[in-house]
Amino acid sequence: MSYVGHELDLVYIDTDQFTLIIKGKPIHPDIQQPYPSNKSVTAKLTVLPLSANVEVFKYYSPNKGLVEVNDLEPDVYPCFFEQQNYLLFIDGKANQKISFYHENKNIRESISTYPGKDHQLMGIINFRNDVGFSEFEIRVNGQTALIVTVEVFPSKIEYRRDYFRLLNEVNNEIYNLAYDFLRSTFQTTTLREASSVSLVEFFSIIRLIFDDFIKAYNRIEMYPHHELNQTPRVLPVSRVKKTNNQSIRWLSKNPQHYHKDLNFPEKLLNIDKRITVDTFENRFVKWIITQLLVKLRTFEKRYQAWTANSLDTEVSRTIAKMTGDLSFILKNSFLKEVGSISKAHSISLVLQMGAGYREIYKNYLMLSKGLSVNSGIFRLSMKQIWELYEYWCFLELNNILRKKYQLVKHDLIDVNYQGLFVTLKKGGSSKIEYQHPRTGERFTLSYNSTEGEQFTTAQKPDHILTLKKEGSQVEYKFIFDAKYRINPALPGSNYYNTYGGIPGPEEETINTMHRYRDAIVKSYQEKPERVVVGAFVLFPYHDEDKFQEHHFYKSIEKVNVGAFPFLPGSTCLVSEFLESIIDESHLRNYERHVLPAGDDDYRRELSFQLNVLVGTLRGKDQFKYVFNHNLYYIPYQKSILNHKLEYVALYQSEKSFGKNCGIWYYSKIQEMAITKRKKIELPTRSDPEMDYIVFHVDQWEPLDRAIKPEGYGISGSHIYTNILLLEKASTLPELSIKTLDEWRTWLELKRVQPEIRVLLDNKDLENATGTQGFALNGMTLTIEDACITIRKGETNVTVTVKEFFHNLRGVLKQLSVEN
Repeated sequence: MSYVGHELDLVYIDTDQFTLIIKGKPIHPDIQQPYPSNKSVTAKLTVLPLSANVEVFKYYSPNKGLVEVNDLEPDVYPCFFEQQNYLLFIDGKANQKISFYHENKNIRESISTYPGKDHQLMGIINFRNDVGFSEFEIRVNGQTALIVTVEVFPSKIEYRRDYFRLLNEVNNEIYNLAYDFLRSTFQTTTLREASSVSLVEFFSIIRLIFDDFIKAYNRIEMYPHHELNQTPRVLPVSRVKKTNNQSIRWLSKNPQHYHKDLNFPEKLLNIDKRITVDTFENRFVKWIITQLLVKLRTFEKRYQAWTANSLDTEVSRTIAKMTGDLSFILKNSFLKEVGSISKAHSISLVLQMGAGYREIYKNYLMLSKGLSVNSGIFRLSMKQIWELYEYWCFLELNNILRKKYQLVKHDLIDVNYQGLFVTLKKGGSSKIEYQHPRTGERFTLSYNSTEGEQFTTAQKPDHILTLKKEGSQVEYKFIFDAKYRINPALPGSNYYNTYGGIPGPEEETINTMHRYRDAIVKSYQEKPERVVVGAFVLFPYHDEDKFQEHHFYKSIEKVNVGAFPFLPGSTCLVSEFLESIIDESHLRNYERHVLPAGDDDYRRELSFQLNVLVGTLRGKDQFKYVFNHNLYYIPYQKSILNHKLEYVALYQSEKSFGKNCGIWYYSKIQEMAITKRKKIELPTRSDPEMDYIVFHVDQWEPLDRAIKPEGYGISGSHIYTNILLLEKASTLPELSIKTLDEWRTWLELKRVQPEIRVLLDNKDLENATGTQGFALNGMTLTIEDACITIRKGETNVTVTVKEFFHNLRGVLKQLSVEN
């Protein structure tokens, strides 16, 4: 059923003082047809008469048109949507002066009277992005006569369920971040009653966490922390149960207790060993419970004084239950055997990590330091669900990253004279920094930051992941923009026909991603270049499997612009994508680019020239000579001059250098010269008239990590390799890689698994004809005819080199599943 071109009566209210009519199109704004098609979702419509008497109340039904009801709070069909116009008309009776009031100034001012007719009002209202319950008043002669509340839906019509799930997860993540902040900030704690938290705030917090506090204590009571106490006592020998070396040493120092005639001791040192629960950690728990009791009783007294005439019995019952439970624990548990504590010089690992102890300590920090959420996140109503969705997306992205990578620092939680507060807010920017545990690379996740240089206009995407990879000075940026909008792709709609009936983001949001990628630029060597590799819409949809068939998901692989469904419980696609772009090399990041930054780095690395000579050393004397004189020499060979050499590295054999074998130093060549051996000052048995090539180099530099032989060696005078291999290799066989495909395969695998072995056909690198493949995690990989074959057990998988580079994790995952 189509409503394009005309409006229908959606609400009709006739009272004894006026008639109210709201007209509009009862259609979803994005698909231009009724939605939903069933009764799975209903809207609230409430009419509250004050001085007016409602005589007729009708609302729109898609099957019956206007339906008259007596119930003034019916559940109705969703008719009101964001970003849609509605005509409101009010006709007063008996020429009474009618006025209209809404808290939104724009809506309020859109309704006006006819000139000279104070009893008639009309205007076009548009709720814009104010979703949820919207209330307006009809006033007669200045007095409120009727209040009408309608429910305004966003394009995501199941928004109520999303709102509570999003709010709950935002709440949990904020408190986790706050706890981490407190734990890292307040490691040294003087035990005293904290005065920085008001009693009202204290009671508000403890009421929320008390059940978790008791559960944590119950875990402690099942397995309390204990220590073995050893008490030395001198006893008659008949009462000593066991002797040891300590007893014998004591007796040798106290010979008066040894009866020489009987040749037997009369007394001995006895070590009493007893398990005790009187430990620092348990004293700390007892102190916390004692302090909670004191504060609860203080709050109870003050509350009774504040509310002497209007005491809330529920609050009193809650306090009584809490104090009763805590008192019972102190009097009837193992804590009776635990002593007192005055201060703690440091917080032990048991308190930070032990089952039950960690939760108790976390609750103590919250109660003693307080958490003042000044950003307004938890005060967001359903009207701002789009804003809440932005916050949740940022915090959930952080949650995903925090599980796999090390959180270095963040500015989401800060402290001022009032206590802790959350800095995340609309209009402000926030940043979280992480470190890759294997590569050591650092990267950041930013919220609401202005990006690029403003050659035209400023761009401010919601979330930006900025990667900086080893081997490149270029930053690679990925945009994740939260859009709480979805097209449901109803049958017959243009979206349904275009995108195969799969719900997804609106086309205009995808166009915004193209704009971000093109508009955010940065000067690199005085030349503006794009720095955004990809831009993606995060939108509220739950069926991740179904969306993988959507055009806007498949476009990610092709042009790195597209969309991901992202809701609580539906985060797998985003999680896998984040892991891929973070773990892959800078070259793979580059290949996702369209006209990217980093072009010079990429061209240099693709050339893959053998531009390093790795020369052997005869012994320690030669090492000292070449190191002190910043040179290296080698018998003349014409083939050496055929290589475009830029660097020299020194190989120290195991025979001559023992544990210091391998490649430790390299340097850039300044110039080459051909000279007679006799002109080289270091003595030799070689023919003094023999020609030698002398490489004059810059100062010798140590490699970041030494390249170890691992059972291989160089028997001749030298081998050739590439500077990129030299800088990244950890074993000698890795320098034998000769082709670009081999190098790219090795580079990508090394980021996933650093312990990778290069398989050669000869232990002597000089005689090795090339690599036979790679081995890691029980798998072997071989390259032949632009294809890579991976073997694990009896399972083989063959893919093209391009497929392997573009989907490394997927290929390895497929092999693991099949095994």
